[in-house]
Amino acid sequence: MSSDLLLEARGVSKSYSMSLSPRERFFEAVFGWTPDKPHHVVLENIEIEVRRGETLGIMGRNGAGKTTLLGILGNVIEPSPGSTITRYGTIAVLLAVGAGFNPQFTGRQNAELFCSLMGLSSAETTARMGAIAAFAELDDYFDMPLRTYSSGMMARLGFACAIHVNADVIIIDETLAVGDANFRVRCYERIQQMQRNGQTFLLVSHSPNLVANFCTRTIVIEKGRKVFDGPPLEGLNVYKDIRENLAAGKKPLPNGGSDLIAPKLRLENVRFNEVVGGDGKRGILTCDLVAEAAVSDPVVSFGIRNQEGITICSYDSERDTTELKTMSSGERTSLELEFKNILLAGAYFISARVAERVGDVTLTLGTHHNIARFDVVSKGTNAGLVDLSVKLTTPSTSHNDPAAEVAIS
Repeated sequence: MSSDLLLEARGVSKSYSMSLSPRERFFEAVFGWTPDKPHHVVLENIEIEVRRGETLGIMGRNGAGKTTLLGILGNVIEPSPGSTITRYGTIAVLLAVGAGFNPQFTGRQNAELFCSLMGLSSAETTARMGAIAAFAELDDYFDMPLRTYSSGMMARLGFACAIHVNADVIIIDETLAVGDANFRVRCYERIQQMQRNGQTFLLVSHSPNLVANFCTRTIVIEKGRKVFDGPPLEGLNVYKDIRENLAAGKKPLPNGGSDLIAPKLRLENVRFNEVVGGDGKRGILTCDLVAEAAVSDPVVSFGIRNQEGITICSYDSERDTTELKTMSSGERTSLELEFKNILLAGAYFISARVAERVGDVTLTLGTHHNIARFDVVSKGTNAGLVDLSVKLTTPSTSHNDPAAEVAIS
């Protein structure tokens, strides 16, 4: 066994019996008897090694099994028989917000309990309370019951506890997603500081930027199976392909899916690609506009929003010089929306609207959110929404020379 190996998982699986009665659950728990019932497989034959100093990012769609895997690795969830988990160090686990805390205890009491469960002595726990309270910034709430906390306050307490108990491995399951922006920045700064000191992390995140900037290795889980284990940027591409293939296979839905359904117009074959040219990155959305009935003056509009719902920009063919021609029933027109991608790191979503101009009135025929998603991954740390290519220079400085001054009258 290598001295830097902290966590080793072999053949990890997890399944749940479906529709068990209370009596059947009793016999299963006490006697190990499993009734002949269908099982829901959550994880299947997962193999993982985690070494000292790594930051392992785990990605996957909702329901892929990520949280269950973290719970098993952190000794919170019992795996199915045949699974082998070997832990060579202490592990601090942050799963669901507030998980493991007693809502009747104060923040301080929960922090003391957390430290005690991590093996700290009473003296060591007392010595850490000041640092935990200071990082959590809960003020008077630190000595109030947890039931009075918001989800963001519980996230503050949980993260503050986890980083002050000297755990060999810290497991975080999207807990930081519920904190306010300033607190998240402080958490990320602390994670980077701890990484420089050799701390090991396991992170679950849907954020491509977090994975690209913080993780040294990435695992992608799909339908309970490990489908990728390797460099973060390659893992992001695998995760992106999974999402896009899923979207392409969905049937058109009135309020969701990859196609937009409208009474007279619809969008089909929506695709997004990014190209890199001499003038930088450009985003290209392609789709087909299909007329179910004759439309004399079709109108399309698109909007780009970030994951906070802020509209970054919008386009409306009605306000553009490009006019869409009259479409007869069954006619199909290919559309291509191109824009210069100067967006900063994050996830972005494109929405669409189809309409018809009738006289002085524009009638909306259908709207749809999130027909396409794209991710901008950057190693930069600039804040804001767009990259304006701002540069700071230091022009040569000249000293005032009285003899060279020119009087202006």
